[in-house]
Amino acid sequence: MQHVVIVDDDRLNLDLETGIVDSLRDTVAHPFLSSAEALNWCEGRDIDCFILDHYMPSPDGIEMIRIIRRIARFSLVPIVIVTGSHEREVRRRALRAGANDFIEKPVDYQEFVARVSTLLALQDARKRLEMNVERLEASLVDAEVRSREHAERLEALWRIVNNPSLRDEELLLAMLRQGASAIRPGQIFHSLLSRIDGSEIVVEASYRDDRDEQQLDTVLAVGRRTPVEDSALIDVLPTGSVRTWDDVLTDDRIAARSRVREVGWRSLVLASFNAGGVTYALTFGAFLPTQKPFGPQDHAYVEILAALFATHFQQRWQAERIQFQLQHDSLTGLLNRVQARAAGRAALRASSNVGIAIVDIDRFQDVNAVHGHIIGDAVLVEVAAALAGQAVDDEIVARVGGDSFSVLFPSAQSRQSMANRLAIYQSVFERPFSTGDREGKETVRVFASIGAAIAPDDAASFDELLLRAEAVAIDAKAAGPGRIVFAGGP
Repeated sequence: MQHVVIVDDDRLNLDLETGIVDSLRDTVAHPFLSSAEALNWCEGRDIDCFILDHYMPSPDGIEMIRIIRRIARFSLVPIVIVTGSHEREVRRRALRAGANDFIEKPVDYQEFVARVSTLLALQDARKRLEMNVERLEASLVDAEVRSREHAERLEALWRIVNNPSLRDEELLLAMLRQGASAIRPGQIFHSLLSRIDGSEIVVEASYRDDRDEQQLDTVLAVGRRTPVEDSALIDVLPTGSVRTWDDVLTDDRIAARSRVREVGWRSLVLASFNAGGVTYALTFGAFLPTQKPFGPQDHAYVEILAALFATHFQQRWQAERIQFQLQHDSLTGLLNRVQARAAGRAALRASSNVGIAIVDIDRFQDVNAVHGHIIGDAVLVEVAAALAGQAVDDEIVARVGGDSFSVLFPSAQSRQSMANRLAIYQSVFERPFSTGDREGKETVRVFASIGAAIAPDDAASFDELLLRAEAVAIDAKAAGPGRIVFAGGP
């Protein structure tokens, strides 16, 4: 469990930040309205992150940073300062005092989660690095030499993961390069980051040491696919452990793998990890047997490196998942109303000929009343999939209401061409929709009315265009089921 101290003399901000931190996995927030009270509470405790507001009664955020940094056990604990976007001088002072990152007011949930999660993951990795260093130093015969090398490569790795200028792919490549150079100092190693896709291994990223004259363009090519069963990884994936071979020729079973023979690596290090529901693999290989046998510290280093990769991919997956949830309807997976309007406004900025249609299911309340809301939701999912399946070119289908969908035509040529396309969308209601029963035999028949508007004839702005389409959709419903009505007539 990781502990985060939050200090803010504004109760509303404090409660907001506390709620976000408490929602993080294996994390406990400790909120304080007073900086002095927080400092007293922290005495003798293990803290993993501080989140401090700048403007507080003395000691304020900057003074708090200086006090925290003077406490030995907090010298490397991440500190986040909450400031306004215009407070550049405050940020410079905070950096000089020892702050690690900033969060702007008003607090953005997604940014807050990403920044704090990253710092907590790095803090956790740092603790594990220290624990592994202490454990390994006491167990190895050549502790002095190996510990020095291990500490140096851990420090180098720590600098990379704490480098704020490295983002996503740059960070992955830097970690691969560092891993290859540090796995056995003085010997040339190359590295691969791969993803398991069914029964195949797909190369996601790679690093080649240019000092090696061996031909590696094919071996390290991003996108290259190899059957898992042909690789030494087949023995690593089920366990998720780190495996090393000082010389693969001493292991007949591994040496017999066709992929191992093809590449020709003699020294080999393999590790696997999971993130975002996907299995990944790290590979370090050299064309010569290792000059010094791999030991526990090497295993620990690769485990830590794999854990850092896993943290990066997990955070990327979480950010993408949050972004998707913000932009899409939770039931149907279509774009939500906000994103549909944004797409429409963007389309109208790019072209004056934009059309929008509202597809309203007729008397959908009867479906819910007769069959229940669970079946009603299942029908909505089926309708959404059917409508989306008709979209061509740049057409966009979205859910804009309980039983309403929209179809955006970013390049509508004429009312007639748009009417022809809407007739195709209307045709999906000619067949009944599944209720989602296990055998797929139960169906419900529904109909829909469609209201449409096209710019620039019907409105100058997209919001006005959308209102016109929604209004004529109501008129279409009143005229009877299955109608297509345009604003301003045919």
